[in-house]
Amino acid sequence: MDVKLSVGDQDEIWERRRQKLEALTGADPSQRQDDPAQPDKFIDPLLFSAAKEPDVDKFIKALEDHCAKQRVSLHVLLERRSPSESTLLHAAAGTDDNVKAVIHFFPAHLIYCANSRGETPLHIAARAGKAVAVELLLRQGVPIDPDRCGNSALHEAVRKCHHKVIDQLVREDPSQLYCENKENKSPLCIAIETRDLEVLTLLLEAPNNGEDWRRSKGERIFRMPPVHVAIMYRKMDMLIKMWEKKPWLFQLRDAGDGTPLHFASYENYLRGVKFLIDKFPASALEKDSKGHLPIHVACMMDNVKIIEELLQKWSDPAEFLAVLGQNILHLSAKYGSIATVEYILKSPKFDHLINARDFDGSTPLHLAASHCQPSVVLLARDRRVDMKLVDNNNMTAQDVVLADLVQEMKERIPPAGKGHREIANFRAVVLALVASVTFTSGFSVSGGYNGSEGDAGIPVLLHKAMYNVFVISNSMAMYSSITSLIILLWSSDDDPYVGLQALLLSNLPFLVTLGTMLLAFMAGVYVTVTKFTWLSIFVIVMGSVALFIFLIFFVLIYLLLGYISCRCSDLTSLLVSVPFPFTFLNILSRIPLH
Repeated sequence: MDVKLSVGDQDEIWERRRQKLEALTGADPSQRQDDPAQPDKFIDPLLFSAAKEPDVDKFIKALEDHCAKQRVSLHVLLERRSPSESTLLHAAAGTDDNVKAVIHFFPAHLIYCANSRGETPLHIAARAGKAVAVELLLRQGVPIDPDRCGNSALHEAVRKCHHKVIDQLVREDPSQLYCENKENKSPLCIAIETRDLEVLTLLLEAPNNGEDWRRSKGERIFRMPPVHVAIMYRKMDMLIKMWEKKPWLFQLRDAGDGTPLHFASYENYLRGVKFLIDKFPASALEKDSKGHLPIHVACMMDNVKIIEELLQKWSDPAEFLAVLGQNILHLSAKYGSIATVEYILKSPKFDHLINARDFDGSTPLHLAASHCQPSVVLLARDRRVDMKLVDNNNMTAQDVVLADLVQEMKERIPPAGKGHREIANFRAVVLALVASVTFTSGFSVSGGYNGSEGDAGIPVLLHKAMYNVFVISNSMAMYSSITSLIILLWSSDDDPYVGLQALLLSNLPFLVTLGTMLLAFMAGVYVTVTKFTWLSIFVIVMGSVALFIFLIFFVLIYLLLGYISCRCSDLTSLLVSVPFPFTFLNILSRIPLH
């Protein structure tokens, strides 16, 4: 059966509790001899746990037992800390009664002290929503300082939606309402993240002794303004509430000097854009730190619906120029906004933007090409695009791509040094010897020639299969060696890049030469000893082993070491970067867009 105590009975009970604790302060001199400060000792875990429980009488009993067991006074016990440097007041802060029981016995420096996480007892009480404990701590003058994460007690109370504690803390220090933690979030931002409109309303309506007026007249750059957070979470009800209670919040800008309309355009929040344009129509013409208008941000993010909404207020987009004089088609092409480019090209009212130039003389096609954006295809296929226009450097869009490609190739290919020229010279000597040997072998036929009149000058072994292999292999070795020698002639060029490219291109014919020489020798010897079975088998086996070893090294050099992939990568880059939009321009221009 529950019995409701009167106020007088409650006061009497609290008086008895106070007397018990005062008795533990150690008035007996014999006990005080055992009261030296022992900072190296931690709080007993059982006592620390008892402080966290809501039963205040059990907590007081635990204090009595520990004082008696360890023969120390209450003051010594309260000086001790946990491994995380928390005091008993930190542990008790999660309950109202425990704080009420012991707070007057704590010295001032312990009431204000923080644990290893930078949390004071006020942080813990606010997080737990203990209004009585918060009130007692505030009466003791506990500052509302942030912890190591930058969170104040107000941050904690807002995060847990403790309405009464929020009201207490805002009344105590209104400036905390706008203090940001290390995540750049103020209590207003956290209130929006909780999606609790009542908490946000409480913060907005709390009296703050003119703090709003001072903030509205001061610095307007926030790393994370609350209006931006409401836009991010698409909370229209919260946007409306902030507009009703504190409209000056909509004047705050983020770290990039972006307005709420910039951020709504970035987030593709159409409803928010409509709301902001209705309340702040002039914000559509405000620029951020990079000189971009909200419509420019929408173009870069390919948000066509936002662009359409912004153009309703000002129908001529030629007036919306960025810092370099770039219009909305310039930016859309530059950032690869396919849907936006299609939208602009389909509308006849935007024809004057297609060949417009910025301050560098670049058209949208120049920018799309120089940034390797797929929107270059859409522009190149449009008959209204003038492909012959040049920029301030007298370069067409195709010239820009070619120049970028050449520069990229130079950066990717290291210059040829002395070592490369020595390799080229050595390889040229080997190839010259191979060419001379294979040339001679082509006329010094194994088995000789027929001497009869009908077949005079015809090789005797002409109809042997292995002889045909010999002729084919020898011819391939001859032609490959000459081809490689011709390529290596470029290695003597003064341009180091040309020399290195010549050396790389000669790799394949050089290896083909070596491989076909092996095959030609094996076939030529075999056809001359074919009547001796064991000897012919020996020649075939040895030749096959040599060819197998050669093929292994061929695979290692051209596949595992990446020569082929490197060349294919260069070829792919060339095909993607240049011919696709330009070499086949006549074909693309004949393909209908629909």
